[in-house]
Amino acid sequence: MEKETKISSYGETFLSKLKEQSFTIIILVGIMYYQNTLFNKQMDEYRQMIQEKEELVLKLTDEERARLVKREEYLISQRDLFIEDLKERTNKE
Repeated sequence: MEKETKISSYGETFLSKLKEQSFTIIILVGIMYYQNTLFNKQMDEYRQMIQEKEELVLKLTDEERARLVKREEYLISQRDLFIEDLKERTNKE
């Protein structure tokens, strides 16, 4: 009988301590939820910033590539004109 009393008293003690600490536990869970929410919000913002920067880098790379392709075409046409001019000069002489 004494063992049953000890077990029930341990259970009662545990429950009474749990009741005493329940407010603190609820506050801690609330704080953890708030911190998790802030963390997830920041992570989403960082992902969005990274996505925007990647898009900007790709856009700038594409623009630079297009500019270099146009420059190459211009230089090739200038080379071709120069070669034609040289051919004409050599044919005249």
